[in-house]
Amino acid sequence: MSFDLGNLLQNQVGGVLSQFLTANGENAENSSKAAGLAVPALVAGLVKHVSGGAGNASSLVDLISGAGGQNLSDTVAQAANGNVGGLTELGNKLLPQFLGGNAASVSDQIAQESGVSKAAAGSTLSLGLPLVLSALRGKAQSDNLGGSQILGLLGQQQGWLSSALSSNMLSALGIGSLGGLFGGLGNIVSGFGAAGATTAAVGGTAVAAKSGGGTGKWIVLGIALFAALFAFKSCSDKKGTAPSESAASAASAASGASGTSDNAMLTDIPASGAFAAALPSSASSASSASSASSASAASAASQAAAASASADASAPAAQNSANARVVYENGVAKFYFATGKNDIADGAESIVADVITAGKEGKKLVISGFTDSTGNAKSNEALSKKRAQAVKAFFEAQGVKAESIELRKPETSVGAQGNDAEGRRVEVKVEG
Repeated sequence: MSFDLGNLLQNQVGGVLSQFLTANGENAENSSKAAGLAVPALVAGLVKHVSGGAGNASSLVDLISGAGGQNLSDTVAQAANGNVGGLTELGNKLLPQFLGGNAASVSDQIAQESGVSKAAAGSTLSLGLPLVLSALRGKAQSDNLGGSQILGLLGQQQGWLSSALSSNMLSALGIGSLGGLFGGLGNIVSGFGAAGATTAAVGGTAVAAKSGGGTGKWIVLGIALFAALFAFKSCSDKKGTAPSESAASAASAASGASGTSDNAMLTDIPASGAFAAALPSSASSASSASSASSASAASAASQAAAASASADASAPAAQNSANARVVYENGVAKFYFATGKNDIADGAESIVADVITAGKEGKKLVISGFTDSTGNAKSNEALSKKRAQAVKAFFEAQGVKAESIELRKPETSVGAQGNDAEGRRVEVKVEG
């Protein structure tokens, strides 16, 4: 069941931000509006940051539940008592990490939609970020949430963010599609849980190997290999729910088609479920031969996992079961989409790695969307734009700056007659 994080954050953080703005001379009604915009904008920024890669996910989890966020404890209470100086300074340091170069645009949009001054809107973001992180940290501690549970909680918020953020605010955040964004988050959560499960499984079998003998050690080795292969297979497939150290899972975003035209409707469908496996272990002492067997089991599992990951990386195209796929040929990256959807295929980042690198180096990435030759032309054109924006958001999530990306309508935007898949594609070319 989806948790209403929006209500929690607005109750804990929104009131403090509104009070802060009012105390600094802003109209009370405008202050409330600004706080109501800043909180979901910051959460959307966190989701976008996490979707950028497993490293980003780990850093956020450390801030929320680990030692890295110790200075965030009880900051909401501090701010409520007027102690905000150090918090705004901390927020100024954190904003570039989580909002990148979009912080100024988001601040301007808050000012425009709420009526507060731009300076006040900027201060609201600076104060709001550590408060949001602090509230999330409190939730994680009170509910004893693990890393994948924290990310899964964020993954349940598409519905709230869809209603709380305007299209202009999403654009300011550099988010082309919430559906595509949360789809990427689901993949990260799956991989995050699978990696943890592999470590736990290999560690558990190593302990069991120390207390076993003869044939038992080979059985343990087989279990370790199976655990590693299963976990990495789950990570590479990115379907269903990955093994986790706790009963948490990712939320995934789904899109639905309406009518006969290629028209998308984004919906919030959080998924939940996980399983855990435990292997028996013994406290008896280990001989040197048993220790060698344990090391062999862990090493073999690691090699099997590396082989599986290597095989995934060499795949010629990234794709989903719903016919979304990505190919890179003749210097052109082609993102193909399922009918009525704008979700980017799993594993796209490995296929278009060269394009991502070029964009990070400052070369221009030109994104062009095509439309289906059948169905409602107006609906198809609107969906084509959403797909192009989703691709833009994808590259921004990989670290490419917005100014290095250009959306450009192709000379002939309609796909090949008789080949509808060509009309459901977005092309990316590198210039410069």
